[in-house]
Amino acid sequence: MNEKLAIAETSNQSPSISLDDVDRKIISLVQLDGRRSYASIARELDISEGTVRMRINQLTSANILRFIAVVDPIEIGYKSWAMLGITVVPGVSPYDLALELSEHSEVTYATVVASKFDLLVEVWCLNNEKLVDFLEAHCYQSGNISSIETMVGLKLYKWLYPVPDILTS
Repeated sequence: MNEKLAIAETSNQSPSISLDDVDRKIISLVQLDGRRSYASIARELDISEGTVRMRINQLTSANILRFIAVVDPIEIGYKSWAMLGITVVPGVSPYDLALELSEHSEVTYATVVASKFDLLVEVWCLNNEKLVDFLEAHCYQSGNISSIETMVGLKLYKWLYPVPDILTS
């Protein structure tokens, strides 16, 4: 099995540590502001700063929590995006194709799904010409794709990494 695929499959399983209410509250707070200090989190939750530091270290070590910078793609110049519904050729692994497409910088999201498609892939490009180039080079000429439905975004209303309900309930 491909190492990247094994990591992806593992991440869909239950966390290796049990989350309690304090963990959930810490996660919710850093999701709203990843640069928030441990001291301010500790004050809000009425726990010690050391407890916050220890919990965050455990959550990051367990791959439950990651700190990344999120940018608004439109604000930095990306003007063309699409969601691709992809059906693979019979006998082709959708998992392998998802990994292959994930290697391209234009791909921001790739998942194997159980629907009329085998994969959903989100692509962000600087302009429509670059989107056409991506589709031509990596989709239309691919011998692994049976069909593709390209759903081009027209106007973006919401683009966030929301707090999952499991953390706030």
